[in-house]
Amino acid sequence: MLTKENNDRVTQTGPGTLGGDLLRRYWQPVALSVELKHDEPFAVRIMSEDLVLYRDEQGKPCLIGRRCPHRGVDLSYGRVEDGGLRCLYHGWLLSGDGRCLDQPGEGTASNYKDRIKHKAYPCKEAGGLILAYMGPGDPPNLPKFPFFLAPPERSWTTKIHHDCNYLQGNEGNVDPQHLSYLHRFLDPRQSVDERVNSLLIRDSAPKLEVEETGYGFRLFAARAAAEGEIYIRMSNFIMPNCSAFDGSPLVDPRTGKSRENLGYQMHWHVPIDDDTHWKYTILYGHEIPIDLNWIEKIVFADVDENYQLARNQGNRYQQNRQEMKTMSFAGMGQSFWAHDKFAVEAQGAIVDRSAEHLGTTDKPTMLMRRQLLQAIDAMEAGQDPLFVERDKAANALADMAVLSKVVPEGTDLLSGWWRDFRPKIGPIMEILE
Repeated sequence: MLTKENNDRVTQTGPGTLGGDLLRRYWQPVALSVELKHDEPFAVRIMSEDLVLYRDEQGKPCLIGRRCPHRGVDLSYGRVEDGGLRCLYHGWLLSGDGRCLDQPGEGTASNYKDRIKHKAYPCKEAGGLILAYMGPGDPPNLPKFPFFLAPPERSWTTKIHHDCNYLQGNEGNVDPQHLSYLHRFLDPRQSVDERVNSLLIRDSAPKLEVEETGYGFRLFAARAAAEGEIYIRMSNFIMPNCSAFDGSPLVDPRTGKSRENLGYQMHWHVPIDDDTHWKYTILYGHEIPIDLNWIEKIVFADVDENYQLARNQGNRYQQNRQEMKTMSFAGMGQSFWAHDKFAVEAQGAIVDRSAEHLGTTDKPTMLMRRQLLQAIDAMEAGQDPLFVERDKAANALADMAVLSKVVPEGTDLLSGWWRDFRPKIGPIMEILE
């Protein structure tokens, strides 16, 4: 459990809050690349800040305050021209770095525009995401996530809206015990991966071990498999609001081309405000291209054009009690996204962690919270928090792996066994500067 004070520290993310100051020390997604069209500014809200995203005339993403500094008009209606974004009301022109370039009403002799400093944040584009650094000082390195560095055909990215605090989603990613219940199919043939579903429900009390790293921690969940064997799933928490784990198959299992450890899935939970957030979902393949027909038309078929799910709190996630008797444990269809959305939203907008009764399988959740609180302490002491990298050669993620493997019973989870099975990752490309 957390005290109310510590719960506030890690859940409040608006300007001036400790949790918000922490998240702003890292690059955060603010939109999908496909959302930002040329010559079409895009209104965004992140960590309770209202901003506008646009591509300049060279196609580079720019993120500035949404309200014109003149009279507060919404700049998402503005015109992209003359090296910036021009307000429709009086023609003030704002650049991507927050300078005012033109004030037509003031005349050419006026230097008033030079005294205007508008809110602006640096942006980068990689892996189908537009990211911004919203913290103080110079930005740190962009994390060397493999999906940032891979060819486009080996990664795929979307997002899903959630009506709850970001931390609830973040915690769900490091809670492997819930896989045996929330995502259980009574008829394994109804799941997207029959073999994995059978392994997960065979043992509902996995043995968990965690190992702290330079990016967060590794999480090992071991379940009984066939006699003399255990099934291990190795996943990762990546500071401060991201996880990597074995998720949906990257290709249709029915084709016979799917196999273990072709790649993995990532969830990146970014606050819109304290009561809502976006879950950015990334699929990454080590060597093979993503099967877009399988992913878009089957796995993510229930995510609409506004990145919402049809199953939501308003319709009780379309839970079907008859389905609970014949197909799925939760009675909420085949979509893991709907199951997860239910589980984190049903805790309330911001869960009261002082009222929890945590068990042995909550060890990873407790470590995540401790790392976040330690990072806030470091930040308050004037230090960079964990996984804020500034040395260009630094790359804590070089030692990250996501694996699912049946291994002999008795394997020491923390012995480094996984290094022998780590898939080879293709040639590393230069990251965008």
